[in-house]
Amino acid sequence: MKKIVYQHSLPLLAAGLLAACSSQTETPVEPINTDSSAAAIQLPGGRRSDSEDKVLADYQLFQSAQAALKQGDASQAAQFLAQAQPSAMADSLRNQWLKQLGRSGQWQEFARQYGYLKPANRDKETRCYAALAGQENQNAAQEVLAELGRQPEGCNRLLEQLAAQGKLPAEAAWRRVRGLLANNQISDARRLAAALGSPLPEPLTSATPDSQGGREALLHSVIGQNARKQADAAQRLQNLSASLSPAQTGFAWAVLGHHYALNQRFPAALDAFNRADRSQLGKEHWEWYARSALRLGRWSDLQNIIEAMPDTLRADPAWQYWLARSLAANGDSARAQQYYRQAAASGRNFYALLATEALGGQVNTRNTAAEPGSSQTGQVAADGAVSRALNLFRASQRSGDWDMRKQAQAEWRYAVDGFNEPTLLAAAKLAHDAGFYEMGIYAADKTHSQINYNLRYISPFRDSVTRYAAQANIDPAWAYGIIRQESRFMIGVRSRVGATGLMQVMPATAREIAGKIGMNSEELYTMDGNIRMGTWYMSDAKRRLQNNEVMATAGYNAGPARARNWQAATPLEGSIYAETIPFTETRDYVKKVMTNATYYASLFNERQTSLKQRMGTVPARY
Repeated sequence: MKKIVYQHSLPLLAAGLLAACSSQTETPVEPINTDSSAAAIQLPGGRRSDSEDKVLADYQLFQSAQAALKQGDASQAAQFLAQAQPSAMADSLRNQWLKQLGRSGQWQEFARQYGYLKPANRDKETRCYAALAGQENQNAAQEVLAELGRQPEGCNRLLEQLAAQGKLPAEAAWRRVRGLLANNQISDARRLAAALGSPLPEPLTSATPDSQGGREALLHSVIGQNARKQADAAQRLQNLSASLSPAQTGFAWAVLGHHYALNQRFPAALDAFNRADRSQLGKEHWEWYARSALRLGRWSDLQNIIEAMPDTLRADPAWQYWLARSLAANGDSARAQQYYRQAAASGRNFYALLATEALGGQVNTRNTAAEPGSSQTGQVAADGAVSRALNLFRASQRSGDWDMRKQAQAEWRYAVDGFNEPTLLAAAKLAHDAGFYEMGIYAADKTHSQINYNLRYISPFRDSVTRYAAQANIDPAWAYGIIRQESRFMIGVRSRVGATGLMQVMPATAREIAGKIGMNSEELYTMDGNIRMGTWYMSDAKRRLQNNEVMATAGYNAGPARARNWQAATPLEGSIYAETIPFTETRDYVKKVMTNATYYASLFNERQTSLKQRMGTVPARY
């Protein structure tokens, strides 16, 4: 899914369209449990409902306080927080202020403000500054130390202080230096190395193996972003290995393996990863180590790699599923069943559904909870935090202010945090009926036992989607799968790169489509026109990509050329193609869209309700 930002300049027509469409009534396609006696609404006490005028005034003060903080003036933030109710605005502003206090070393005021934040609402950098002030244990430091890439400034400062005090495990700290060098975070690497007592040479190219810092700089000549792209990188690493420690050499092989895998050079990647020091691997290294074996069909290797992963990573449903697949391929059906069951129990994600099918089950969209009634939604609407979110949402609709819409979303997340499942469902229904579709889905998605699929997989704009999907000769369930992932049914939303509307069509693409099918390109900014353009583009992508729905989904997100580049020389199982897409965003996108489509197909009573069949086989590159 393309990262969405919110802009002020969107047509006000979008708000009217959304309001008009939100009144559509959806009929459940499955019988539901109508016994709602257990559906007890439980709401936090003391959350006062303010008038819309008060909420909007608070929002304006919040924006002013944010702007002032950026200029170094904390007076408005202090004033706002002194009178504000608990809210996402208050938590966001307090975190911003705390980071400013930490940067300037105002620890007395920091301690006072820090105590007002619930632990779950303290962001990472705030917790790092708290650890610097001695108000937190060193868990924050351990979390940062395990990461190999860019981290917030406060967290870097925490590591540097602990390193200078000799309180960091040396090997782990130098591993982070290597990770920073590999990710081109040279300044951060220099500061940490200096704190560890062995500075990196200046320039790095003047490195000699007479110190720890010098040897790390030598390593940069192989693992740096430009260096690892060179054809002789592996040979240069071998030539340097006598001057490096096994840990340094082992880390460098992991970096090269990761680079080869991202460039679809899977045999070279697997060979490099096999030469790596496993104690040096980061999360992405482990995952691409496994993906390399998966892409090559090396099931025994895959089993070994997953079983060697850190516990937290091995518990991911993806690796539970692929471990089950590798065990089954290696003849251990009993253990395979065990891991299929674990993956299947993880929810309703891509791998949970594939595992369910492997166990002989199928997608199930029978509701286990009734759609909440007006009494339940009315109770939730009276909650002060929910009311605040809805007031901001309605005001954003009227004004076309997408920054306000973004804040309304933040307030909704704050409001429903900690709700029990009946209350979450009532919140989902309330948001849906208000046209706040994206947050209705958010609330409905959070339930685990009480499920209402009509609230999870909503299908507004049904007439338009069905009509244009039929004209384009594509599956309407697939179209809904795309829309749910692209925009969460937000009319008029615009991404950071300009993709617009329900189906996130780029303006240049819209002009091209309009010319081909006789539309005005400005119809991109209407609900109906956006759906017509998007479904046509889906059909065109599928036609251009060997009539393959999985490739077309990848192409819709990342472009048809990239989708073709990710094919193998031989036919490839669709789920393996999806898992080995090198772009994190697109890999996640394809899995979510295809899962969405499977659930929609079941809700629409389509025949094709198997995710495995829907993923199918991606044909060989030609």
